[in-house]
Amino acid sequence: MTETPQRPRPLRVLAAMSGGVDSAVAAARAAEAGHDVTGVHLALSANPQSFRTGARGCCTIEDSRDARRAADVIGIPFYVWDLADRFREDVVEDFVAEYEAGRTPNPCLRCNEKIKFAALLDKALALGFDAVCTGHYAQVIVREDGTRELHRASDMAKDQSYVLGVLDDRQLAHALFPLGDTVTTKDEIRAEAERRGLAVAKKPDSHDICFIADGDTQGFLASRLGKAEGDIV
Repeated sequence: MTETPQRPRPLRVLAAMSGGVDSAVAAARAAEAGHDVTGVHLALSANPQSFRTGARGCCTIEDSRDARRAADVIGIPFYVWDLADRFREDVVEDFVAEYEAGRTPNPCLRCNEKIKFAALLDKALALGFDAVCTGHYAQVIVREDGTRELHRASDMAKDQSYVLGVLDDRQLAHALFPLGDTVTTKDEIRAEAERRGLAVAKKPDSHDICFIADGDTQGFLASRLGKAEGDIV
């Protein structure tokens, strides 16, 4: 008698939805795979007036609305969680302190380490979720001994494993990256979003530092640290 292979157990997944096309398609793929998905948008500013309008960054008021509309189309519950205090302490203040010490920080790396896969993941696990899903382009490979390795995405042009390299084995065990293990270009992701009826299909990618409203990093640092004298090395 031939046994029928068992399908993987559906997971309770918390999909971090930034309001962009990648996280929307990732959430849609997770739901389509049979997982029980709930969408969440992270409110990372204590002052909504500091959110930008029409900017190329993330975490704007428009982004939260775009994320909600995407969740409605996918047909999943959606919430907004306030992590502004943690974001200020772990990302913004760290950013300033690193520059003050003469180093060049990567705030996106720190956000993944301290917010999405620490504060968010811890809260998700406490609420009974099995995994946090994001739109990062990266892969998690399970080794023979059960431990995990973070690998580059199939699409090297969009690989984001470098901002996830700080994650430990426990965090990787609860991470889901639906975009990372398929050889899919960004244009194909946008086309998929359009087929799914997601309004973010043509939304520009985020490039700016989300907490610097006007994109003037030098001006932001000068306002916090004062004018710095000396050579750039």
